Amino acid sequence: MTTPLTRIREQLKVVDLLFEVRDARMPNSSAHPASQELFGHKPKIIVLAKYDLADPEAVAGWIRHFEAQSNQRAIALALKLSKSKNKLIDLALELTAEKREAQKKKGLLPRPVRVCVVGLPNVGKSSLINWLIGQKKAAVADRPGVTRGAHWVRVHPQVELLDTPGILPPVQFRGEQSVKLALCNIIPGDHYEIDEVATLGLNLIYSIKPGGLEAYAAPQGNAPTLEDVAKARSCLGQGGKLDVKRAAGIVVNDFRTGKLGRVVLDPPTWREDYREEIAETDAE
Repeated sequence: MTTPLTRIREQLKVVDLLFEVRDARMPNSSAHPASQELFGHKPKIIVLAKYDLADPEAVAGWIRHFEAQSNQRAIALALKLSKSKNKLIDLALELTAEKREAQKKKGLLPRPVRVCVVGLPNVGKSSLINWLIGQKKAAVADRPGVTRGAHWVRVHPQVELLDTPGILPPVQFRGEQSVKLALCNIIPGDHYEIDEVATLGLNLIYSIKPGGLEAYAAPQGNAPTLEDVAKARSCLGQGGKLDVKRAAGIVVNDFRTGKLGRVVLDPPTWREDYREEIAETDAE
């Protein structure tokens, strides 16, 4: 029986480079926990999709962090816009230059770089493929797992793309990471309680940007509750009771569409000043 793991291993045998798609709003949490084990030393470019919804300064920090590691590059993209395609292709050629030069020295005929797009379900893999191809040859939908079929597409004279994305094996996410994935629509809706995710999401966003929710429904000095949101949006049910479930849906949708501001949910854990902030908090 073919599984996501066996399919990805077969794909890795024939590609030179990976485009690993992650969500720019959570550059670390949207990586598969076993990605290093799965990909090994295969060169990769981390593509941070939905950049238009993320904090540019925080994303820039994550890109610097990723590019400090060997054999990989990183780029942030808003796939609704056509720009930056050449930048991504240039990164791909830069990262495979040594291998292409080695093939040339061996007298092998030059061939295009072979690329596979990998990532968690619904993180934006098919959207990236369509964006590179320039026309919708791969199926796209706003839910996990919709791609079928496979063949190579020439996206540049020196780059070929496997038009079927590599879907990483399913894994059980827990705690804060699962909340972030649910907020960003990467975990299917039947895997979580929307009011719980909305509440934890409001608290998380408030902890990152305390002033960012003041105009939304936030009481002074605290993160807004679902009751606050229900009052602000006139979400009323039978008997005039506050409809917190409807308010939760509004919160989650507003986050996904950027109405709660551009935010990155993953803290910059590699930063020295961040470690100092955590140490000071722990001391208190």
